[in-house]
Amino acid sequence: MAGKKIDEATRQKIKEAHASGLSMRKIAREFGIGSSSVDRIVKEEGPQIVQNAETEKRDKTERQLKIEALERRIDELEKKILGLKAKKKS
Repeated sequence: MAGKKIDEATRQKIKEAHASGLSMRKIAREFGIGSSSVDRIVKEEGPQIVQNAETEKRDKTERQLKIEALERRIDELEKKILGLKAKKKS
């Protein structure tokens, strides 16, 4: 079943919306087309991994917080080990 033809300008806007992080469902609603059409248009040029600076910064911040939490836990465990060794010697 053939639907309406989606012009090139609209295709480009759909790709840009997807690259900016908008979900395929929201894009489909915004442009009044099916989500499968959005999926097909986005995949035309192959998968693209696009991260804007804000997303990249958030990811780094989350990663840094996890690293800091792990470092604190390592410090706690090292102190506990030293305490157990001291207790064992006495």
